[in-house]
Amino acid sequence: MKRSMVLALLVLGSGCGEEPAPASEVTAEPAELAPTAEPATDPPEVARPYEDGVDAQAEVEGAVARASAEGKRVLLMFGANWCIWCRRLAWVFENEPSVRAALAEGWHVVHVDTGTRGSPANAALVARYGDPLQHGLPCLVVLDGAGELVHTQETGSLERADRHDPALVLAFLNRYRR
Repeated sequence: MKRSMVLALLVLGSGCGEEPAPASEVTAEPAELAPTAEPATDPPEVARPYEDGVDAQAEVEGAVARASAEGKRVLLMFGANWCIWCRRLAWVFENEPSVRAALAEGWHVVHVDTGTRGSPANAALVARYGDPLQHGLPCLVVLDGAGELVHTQETGSLERADRHDPALVLAFLNRYRR
């Protein structure tokens, strides 16, 4: 009976790319089989935080004008849709309640698409703000209400394990808020 259960498991599992062992080679009893681990969950992410065809320069200018009128700051998030860390940070911005509230209260966020690796996408903005891409992606740039550079932040220091830590992101936002 135990042997037939093992054979049934082997037949069911044979769709995973490995051939099942011949019945003559199967010696393990069900109690001796290693327990299966729960699959790890991947960190949540936004599928495409950077919209195609957006005039990033115009978006930055509009955000600066609104920030000036409202006493807020502008947060530029340089990145690309191919960048998993950019998608993960965008998820934190949009879905973590404390981070979302802090952004709504004190910031205007602009996603600046850097395109594919080596792409000239938004090269003028990259140059204007001191080549933040040298810090990797995503990279955050804080502007004041006049559009002047206040701070450039690499985002590796905002990570814990395989995701951005909302508490670290919030501390960053509070540190550079107006």
